Amino acid sequence: MRCPGCGSDTTSALPRCTRCNAPLNVPPGGDATAPDPSSVYPPPMPPPGSTAPAPPPEFTIPAPPPDYTNPMPPSEETSTRLSPEPWAEPAIWRPPAPPKRSKAPYLLVAGVVLLVVVALGIVFWPSGSDPSAGSGGGGGASTRQSPNVVPESEPADTQAADAQARAVDVLLADMATTRSDLGTVVVGGCERSGLQRVLDARTSQLEKARALKVDALTGGTQMQEALIRALEASAESNQRYLDVAPGCPPESEVIGVNQRASDAKNEFIGYWSPIARQAGLVERTADDI
Repeated sequence: MRCPGCGSDTTSALPRCTRCNAPLNVPPGGDATAPDPSSVYPPPMPPPGSTAPAPPPEFTIPAPPPDYTNPMPPSEETSTRLSPEPWAEPAIWRPPAPPKRSKAPYLLVAGVVLLVVVALGIVFWPSGSDPSAGSGGGGGASTRQSPNVVPESEPADTQAADAQARAVDVLLADMATTRSDLGTVVVGGCERSGLQRVLDARTSQLEKARALKVDALTGGTQMQEALIRALEASAESNQRYLDVAPGCPPESEVIGVNQRASDAKNEFIGYWSPIARQAGLVERTADDI
């Protein structure tokens, strides 16, 4: 049969619906949804000493079935991190580990000591195999041969070459001053006294060039000869200027001798430049002298 309360199929032999617990045998005109008084209120208890049977247990109201359609509410539990206990003992302070000592100072000191030992060994090492060298006599020193003896076919030592190169450089500086003075005199109209001063300077420089010692210089003889030719041509040109003074001679009268002076100066510079570089002196040009 169908339950008058929920309409589901149920057994008619049962007094109530197994789904909604509604009474099944409801008289016509009755309310199927109204609870049965016998199930709500239990029958009266029999008097004491009575042998009447105990009331049936149908008077209890069964609990409604659990509703599994609604989801469980979300859990609102939260966790809180607790701070350390104020009474907890602080951590024991330990000093940091000492830094490792570098070995660089010891290596540096060892290197310095080694250099000192090597230097002392070089200074005090015996320089010859002659047993009489250490006796301190003058004769021993005279018999010892120097290992730096230069053969006669080779140039002299560096000190002599440097000294001779410096002497040539001094003469070139004097020639450069005279050339500058000549330019001033020519621009001023070739005044006679000025030209005479330039000629005297050239004559003195020519004598110095002929007296130079250049045997220690590479190509020194050829260099000296070119310098002498240049000064001779310059002095000849100065004399031609002086012959027509006051006033300057025409270019055609001095162009030939000036060209000979320029050619000789260029030849000289070709020999002088490597010598000046080796001696650490000024490398000049033909127009400078």
